Amino acid sequence: MNENVFLMSKTTKDVLIAYDRTAPLYDLLNKFYFFGRDKRFRSMLTENLDIKPGYIVLDLCSGTGLDFSFITKKIEHQGMLLGVDLSSKMLMQSKKKFRSEEIYLVRSDAAELPFYNKTFNAILVSFCLKITPTYEEAIEEISRVLKPNGRVGVLANNKPTEAKQFPGSVLTKLLNKISKIEFEISLRDLLAKKFNIIEDKIIYGGFLRIFVAEKPDDSNFHVN
Repeated sequence: MNENVFLMSKTTKDVLIAYDRTAPLYDLLNKFYFFGRDKRFRSMLTENLDIKPGYIVLDLCSGTGLDFSFITKKIEHQGMLLGVDLSSKMLMQSKKKFRSEEIYLVRSDAAELPFYNKTFNAILVSFCLKITPTYEEAIEEISRVLKPNGRVGVLANNKPTEAKQFPGSVLTKLLNKISKIEFEISLRDLLAKKFNIIEDKIIYGGFLRIFVAEKPDDSNFHVN
């Protein structure tokens, strides 16, 4: 596994501090929150990205690498996976778990990606955009570095309703206090400015939402 380190933006200091602190326990907290079912959601998202062998894939806000195994199965040994995260401690956790020459780790702010235009065939973003203060800039960057006709998949927390009283509602409120999730952000509206929405699905009892969108050629783009 290769690791490259880039400078971060100062606008995301609070997010960095929170995830540096939780990095050693992140996988355990993730299993607790999803009752061990998050692999199904991550697999679902990866399947809908239509990733093929040889693709160059970006896992944005990759954290401890919980999506890596699903992506590497798709790209096989012909492709490349870049895991980008703001927290070096989160990246270190993923480095402990994976030993693959196809995986590169990059420390970077999601709003200032150190990549050329139209680099990636597919981009995956799990539980990031509603936490990142510069989410609008991050979406602009996703559009910039994604190839035309490439797909972006987003897995995001969805705002719980008062009717939801099972344990997930309590866990979501706790997670919100830790991560400062901006539930009022309309990811669909923001993504539709740059991409054609292919899928918008609410799952996990209403607590999660999956988006899959495609970057069109400028000639055939329409607003959803």
